[in-house]
Amino acid sequence: MENITADGKIKTIRCVKATHEDFAKLVQLGKDAKKELETLEKQWGYTLVQLKEIIKQEAYKTITYETATKTIVELYTEMIQKAEQLYAYHNAYHILMEEGVNELLDTIGIAPDSYGYDFYQLCLEN
Repeated sequence: MENITADGKIKTIRCVKATHEDFAKLVQLGKDAKKELETLEKQWGYTLVQLKEIIKQEAYKTITYETATKTIVELYTEMIQKAEQLYAYHNAYHILMEEGVNELLDTIGIAPDSYGYDFYQLCLEN
């Protein structure tokens, strides 16, 4: 196998190294972004998918939550920003952690896509 050194250690092809604290921080940031997005959805009564459909027809319709009023465009923009934050944290975690797992699986002959597991999502949900 080409990913194993002469002394039996796994070669790393990743160019970025991370500590346990880095992974923990990415998980916490993701949990925070996920919670903020869920809070926005709960407060305003719309999901991103619903807003995407409404925005096609009523982009400047205003909706109110308690004393705050926003247009559909403003709310959609705010939610999309949170969703993009969550995606960015997921992507960073994937590069740092899951690529290493994929390399390890490859050394034992398991295709990385065959297990269909998202470690970051597991961390966010637990």
